[in-house]
Amino acid sequence: MKSIRRTTGRGLHSLVTERRSVDLGGITVDLLRIGTFRSDAGAIFGPVPQETWAPMVASELDARSRLLQALNILHVSDASGGVLLETGAVPAGTRVSNADTDSRSARDALIASGLDVERITTIVPSHLHRDHAGGLVDQHGAAAFPRAEIVAPDREIAAVASGSLRARAAYDVAALTRLFTAKPPRSFDGSLDLTPTITLRRLGGHTPGSQATIVRGRERTLLFLGDLFMRPWQANPRWVTSYDDEAWVSVDAKASIFAEAAAGEWLVAMSHEVQAPLGRITADAGRFRFVSE
Repeated sequence: MKSIRRTTGRGLHSLVTERRSVDLGGITVDLLRIGTFRSDAGAIFGPVPQETWAPMVASELDARSRLLQALNILHVSDASGGVLLETGAVPAGTRVSNADTDSRSARDALIASGLDVERITTIVPSHLHRDHAGGLVDQHGAAAFPRAEIVAPDREIAAVASGSLRARAAYDVAALTRLFTAKPPRSFDGSLDLTPTITLRRLGGHTPGSQATIVRGRERTLLFLGDLFMRPWQANPRWVTSYDDEAWVSVDAKASIFAEAAAGEWLVAMSHEVQAPLGRITADAGRFRFVSE
């Protein structure tokens, strides 16, 4: 695999954006950490007993037993244009800085890092929760990337429109409804070959339409799963979060795609890992583990 380059950029409000670039062979993937936020550790570890997980994350817990989480986005580029995976939590043109979240928007972070947002033709959120789709809009509620098509599984779009109390807590229903009325997304079920080198698969589990993005370069393949694989310990498929709508679906979906990733030696990117968001899934005595790169 070509080397992973790490750079930083400053722009709006002087917030540092960390950028890691990977050449897959004809395709460049830039992973940008555009901010951080805090999450309750017990909710992130879900059914895993505290005595098991607490020693693993003791150094990053704050006084309220919250984990420090990254807001990572991926920009995929080849000769034909760019595809954006995730948009973070913050509308374009704004920044959030408080005790819980410190982040700029995806659009502002991309510009600050020297990436051409006008080349982005497609946006693929792993799912539409607030911290992954907040940057689809600007501070006025308009499309943050007006030239780009948004692609999401039909079940994820239906979840936003369901009107359920759970959906209203997890999604910014009002903002997404306005955006999708003005700019209808491209929907699909099952799988979609977005380009000759990018495949989308609806897996479900975390949300009804949580999807995998598989990017195939000449030299290596990259997998991104959003919150189905947000931190290294989730390489154990049974370690799911309290936020998963259908945890049993998450477990089986992860076990299946992890086996595929391990066999193919795919590079894997994690949505909320701060220190080592890129690495490999390897088989380990009938289970899996994450090895950073």
